[in-house]
Amino acid sequence: MKIFKKNIEIQRVAYHMSVPVLYDMINLHQKMNNKTTLTQGIWLQKNYHNLATYFLVDELRDTINTTIQTILKKPKHVRMVHKLTEDYTNKYFNSSREIEKENLEKISDSKLINVYKKWMYWTNKHHGPAITTTWFIDSDGEDFSKLLLNLTENIIKRNSSKLSTAEVFSELTTPERISMDIKEEIESLKIVRLIQNNKKAQKIFKQKNVEKVKSNLDQIDIKLKNKLVKHYKKWLWMPYTYIGPAYDLDYYLMAWSGLIREKVDAKKHINKLQNMGKVAKSKKEELYKQLSMSPKEIELFAIASEIIYLKSYRKSAMFYACFVLEKIHKEIGKRLNISLKQVRFIATWEMEEAINKNYFSEHELNERIKFSLLHQKGLKGTIYTGVKAKAFLKKQKFEKEKIIKTNNLNGTPACPGKTKGVVKIINCPEDMVKMEKDDVMVALTTYPALLPAMKKASAIITDDGGITCHAAIVARELKTPCIVGTKIATKVLKDGDKVEVDADNGIVKILK
Repeated sequence: MKIFKKNIEIQRVAYHMSVPVLYDMINLHQKMNNKTTLTQGIWLQKNYHNLATYFLVDELRDTINTTIQTILKKPKHVRMVHKLTEDYTNKYFNSSREIEKENLEKISDSKLINVYKKWMYWTNKHHGPAITTTWFIDSDGEDFSKLLLNLTENIIKRNSSKLSTAEVFSELTTPERISMDIKEEIESLKIVRLIQNNKKAQKIFKQKNVEKVKSNLDQIDIKLKNKLVKHYKKWLWMPYTYIGPAYDLDYYLMAWSGLIREKVDAKKHINKLQNMGKVAKSKKEELYKQLSMSPKEIELFAIASEIIYLKSYRKSAMFYACFVLEKIHKEIGKRLNISLKQVRFIATWEMEEAINKNYFSEHELNERIKFSLLHQKGLKGTIYTGVKAKAFLKKQKFEKEKIIKTNNLNGTPACPGKTKGVVKIINCPEDMVKMEKDDVMVALTTYPALLPAMKKASAIITDDGGITCHAAIVARELKTPCIVGTKIATKVLKDGDKVEVDADNGIVKILK
């Protein structure tokens, strides 16, 4: 009998994202390896929580192994697919910007359907081709990361070098292009500089009360005020992920106010962030020479850096697109007289009929919210709810998850460093109130909305893993010790536990 294995768990998500994503994973992954390795997947949903996503064990392993062999034997093909994916992602961003400008209230049902189809076309187009390199290769035991770690160790030994494996690994896999998060931070710091150079604005932003800051905005130079608002409107989607919310103006006013009171050296931070790419490139070139790396080794690490950048960029595009999709969903909900949440549980293949009012069942949508599953088999997706969902699951065989009681956790070193601290489990924005400076942040996975907590952390530990995961990317940018791929950190650790984090060796020790 075929056995399914858990591969993904995502919070704050619904079928508006899961249906196209699972479709892409099954049907659009062939571009990279020139063959089909996945035939079906099962997505379990309860409210806004993806409890688990399963793939067949043999197919999952075949996908991972085949992809790694493709990277090793056909690097030019891999880079060609990455270039194509980046081009699709650029067009996805542009398409979302066009949709955001649309006045949906004044268009007909048929035009609204076309807008939705346009959104769906680019969602599928950008997500599928590189899914095996940007997700699967590190999704079941961090195969690719471990391959690179072993290679790093061998290169260091070959050269009788005393360099740290974790540090070399981190430097060689760091992208030379900065992420959308860093781009936003640079632009935000430029706003801080403008405020610092304007006496009246500086006085206003020194106030701790954000309501007072907001009420006094009309007193500052109109050009400066317009720049503040323009920045907010350009970047408010950053923490949105799949269901929001986006930032409000108060968030930026509080952030800028805090930086003004701290007397932050905005110019210094801007220069540092702008030079991150150059610094990364320079350190790599130095290591290439120092460790006498071969062209093949250099190209392999270049592909790893490319994957990390591309995964981050694609995620940003999808988060922005989901922010824009809310506008479409609200208009659909208004026309059908149902809630935004209910609209998010309509499958993509049902949307046209729903808008045309040929398909509609509030009861079915409510059942999907309570508990349901999506089974994608080839091109066909089927959603089961309630009793039918449970009956479907009983017919399948699933690999059991093992949770081991232990005082030590092991994972992949994503950013080197050692520290001790108090654990705080942070899985959603609501959890961030628990986070104090220098706590050890432990999460199932991380995403942009959790960035304020990540900036406070003395170390970051996650269940999910690989050098391409969000936590690894951000930790490198923040230079925060980070261990990913522990699988069980959120199940073994709890708020208040004291831990010793050795991110040089990927070990977390629970202190008594």
